[in-house]
Amino acid sequence: MKKLLLLLLCVPLIGLGQACNYGGSNDASELCKFYQGNEFASDRNADIALDRILSVTGMSKRFVLKQCSDISNCVATSYKGIRYILYDKDFIDAIAANTNSWSNLSILAHEIGHHVNGHSLDIIVYASETIEPPTLSESRQMELEADEYSGFVMSKLGATLYQAQEAVRLICTNEDDTYSSHPKLNKRLAAIERGYNKALNNEASPSTDYSSHRTNSQAMFYYNQAMGKRNYLRKNGVSQVDLNIYKSIEGAKMRAYSEIIEDITLAIQKDRKFVNAYLLRGRVYYEQTSKDKIGSRYTVETLAINDFKTAIRLEPTNSEAYWGMSFAYLVLYGAYGKDKINLEKSILYLTKAINLDPTNGGFYNTRGSYKKILGLNYCEDYNKACDLGFCDKYFEHCE
Repeated sequence: MKKLLLLLLCVPLIGLGQACNYGGSNDASELCKFYQGNEFASDRNADIALDRILSVTGMSKRFVLKQCSDISNCVATSYKGIRYILYDKDFIDAIAANTNSWSNLSILAHEIGHHVNGHSLDIIVYASETIEPPTLSESRQMELEADEYSGFVMSKLGATLYQAQEAVRLICTNEDDTYSSHPKLNKRLAAIERGYNKALNNEASPSTDYSSHRTNSQAMFYYNQAMGKRNYLRKNGVSQVDLNIYKSIEGAKMRAYSEIIEDITLAIQKDRKFVNAYLLRGRVYYEQTSKDKIGSRYTVETLAINDFKTAIRLEPTNSEAYWGMSFAYLVLYGAYGKDKINLEKSILYLTKAINLDPTNGGFYNTRGSYKKILGLNYCEDYNKACDLGFCDKYFEHCE
């Protein structure tokens, strides 16, 4: 547990979560002791607040909801495969007792949004030291996805758009967020508004189907296992044990990639609508081709692209699926001797990703880089990326 507590000091708490089992009161008590040293007490008002949120999305209650006094907030986390929402009793009482307490309700919805969106792995996976915590850029994107979920819920509950955005207006500014784990105010307001309007128009979110599909725990287990192996490989390379068994770095990497793909395939077999699994497997296919020269052009053409196409079919508004497709065609651009057609296709798919998520500065930066290769005007994209907090390319090439 000491190792766990040290880890919690270094990892954004809202970025820890995922699995769909019940139970774990002893472990929850240990987590709470870390935060403030108080024991838990069940509270009916917490269930009332959670039920209000889940009732408008059609979701089942798949969280352990426990009181943790004196934190004045809610925290979404996960430990040993169990999802927790730790809450302050006074904080939740305000939600249940005051019908106008939209700010607190939106904060609870935001934390649930982190769980719903599957933002990161179990604390145990982090503690194994096989992966690193999310980057600042990844953390900011997670916050925006949780904000969008919160906006969706608040709209369904009958709040005005201003009421849905009230909490972030109080705690956020528009200062440069490049070195922050949280986006600046305007980005968060826009994300909440997207979710709010989707609820009004009876649409699903680009990142999550709030009202129907839920990934089962077995699929998530294999997905998390694959994520851990993939990140270990990217960070540390092959292990000495595998190197001894397979006699060469290339052979050990081939086996490592094979095991990762086997895990993701098992996740997909457990849940054929698991969009993130298709996205991950597609990325692994083109990674083993582009980065390690182990795969072939066939891998990208028939496997990675097929997975991204499946993801697009399941979620036509998923910007990450088009982002993945753009990288697959970038690999083909290099594999076929700088084939201009494949790079143009890459730009086309990246443009679709931008149209779906115009607040993602990374998308503009990448498209600008592709345009630069083709001799097209790229500074417009770099400038837009800089407006969204990604200024390195703009300062390097356009100032």
